[in-house]
Amino acid sequence: MKQVSKKRQEDNEIYKVIRQEFLSKEYNQICFIEDCNKRANTIEHSMGRIGYADDWARENGITLFLDVRFWKPCCLEHNLELENNPELSKKYQLSKIHGGKK
Repeated sequence: MKQVSKKRQEDNEIYKVIRQEFLSKEYNQICFIEDCNKRANTIEHSMGRIGYADDWARENGITLFLDVRFWKPCCLEHNLELENNPELSKKYQLSKIHGGKK
């Protein structure tokens, strides 16, 4: 049984490349969470990962998973906290992985 679909596997390969590019930019090297000065080593998908942000993204086949317009640089500690702490997530108005509204 495959763990991911062929499409997700293709997206994961693209993600690896653009994630590194994103985090290598000087302005993306520090976690975006207020008063956190840790090095960003993960991506927070601020609108979730599933679906499309708008018609432009849909027409160009860019899912939220790969849409850098809605990426935020994040340290691993805060990335995990955002996934598990609804209060912190609400403070930064972030949706969960499923992309649902708060």
